[in-house]
Amino acid sequence: MSIKAISVSKVYSGSINKGYKIDAVKNVSIDINEGSFTLISGPTGSGKTTLLSLLAGIMYPTHGEIVYGNIHVSTSNDNTISKFREQFIGYAPQNTLLIKELTVLENVLSPNSFYKRSIKELKSSAHYLLEKLKLINKKNFKPCELSGGEIKKVMVVRALVKKPLFIFTDEPCSELDNESTDDIISLLYEQNSRGSAVIIASHNRMVLKENADFYTMEKGKITEYKKGGI
Repeated sequence: MSIKAISVSKVYSGSINKGYKIDAVKNVSIDINEGSFTLISGPTGSGKTTLLSLLAGIMYPTHGEIVYGNIHVSTSNDNTISKFREQFIGYAPQNTLLIKELTVLENVLSPNSFYKRSIKELKSSAHYLLEKLKLINKKNFKPCELSGGEIKKVMVVRALVKKPLFIFTDEPCSELDNESTDDIISLLYEQNSRGSAVIIASHNRMVLKENADFYTMEKGKITEYKKGGI
């Protein structure tokens, strides 16, 4: 299975100033294949987050096509797209989206409770991932009791807990020290070795495995592609 973007563009228009628009992504084509490891790098404002959101089904393109396996977004209803995302996609956004009234463990489990796996399986997966990121002793803490870096790690755990086929992470290592960064990357490599495709958007380049796909974005366009670690 793969996720494909075919000549995709995303234009943001002003709600007040009708003449205002931003071409966030411009005519981008990219394939994300099952089991691949991809880094999309570029400066702030280059379109990385928008492209990640398009690929993950968080938003729809203004022009072009997104294809999930044999599902064409432009000709499919929202229910079909939502079911695909629920089953196959894990997404860790750049911004904090934890529910302040819930504990760490509850935040990890709550968006995934509808998934076909049993709650026992999800809890087992959550405990394993929290242990790997050295957060198991804070599973009953509320978000207000965590550091910014710890919150970032909880969001990564939430994206991984259902063992999705495609894992999208936006700036997963921002606000993290070197040790925590290594823990995150190591965990993403582990999930990749188990068959999940991993897609990272980051303004920082990082050392990647030899068969990784590396894309550079500038001003909404992919300007460079390399195969292999950097």
